[in-house]
Amino acid sequence: MSNLIYNLSNKKNSSKNKKETFTSILSMFLILTLIFTFVLTIIFFTGGCKKKVQELPEEVISAETATEQATEKSTESIAESASESASESATESTEEIPEEILEFIEKADKYYLNGDYGLARSTYRKAEIAINNSELSDDTKQELIDSFYLKYKKSKDIVDSASMHYGNAMQLIYETRYKEAKKELESALALYPKYAEAIEAYENL
Repeated sequence: MSNLIYNLSNKKNSSKNKKETFTSILSMFLILTLIFTFVLTIIFFTGGCKKKVQELPEEVISAETATEQATEKSTESIAESASESASESATESTEEIPEEILEFIEKADKYYLNGDYGLARSTYRKAEIAINNSELSDDTKQELIDSFYLKYKKSKDIVDSASMHYGNAMQLIYETRYKEAKKELESALALYPKYAEAIEAYENL
């Protein structure tokens, strides 16, 4: 009887062990399956990411290359423009002014300062003609004319106004209106004290 109980007990234990073993194997298989699936998933995503990572730099490099090329072209263009401007400035600054022009301007300035507005006007006019007929650049010509233009204009205005008064005086003298003629001559000399014709006419009244 005891042997029978023992045998039954062994059978139960054996059956239990088999179940436990099967459960363990099944669990192990499921775990391995999950691990394998996880590994495959990682490999798949890692491979895709690597491909994207490898492709991205090419686009970035292309964009950087295009930017660098555009920058280089812009830099070269600016450098060329600066070089041309420098060359033009150098050419202008090294232009030699004809001695005749410088002499005309110097003489005209002296006449102007001395009040010889008639001589100043005619000499400035000679300087202007010589400048325009020269082979100097347009910018240099304009700079030279601008350097004396205001004095040239003032000389012309003074001479023109004084000549008008002198002309009026001559007409009045012809009409024997000597007092009025004298006033006109005084107005002419007030503007242009070295007006030789007006001085002579005034002294002869």
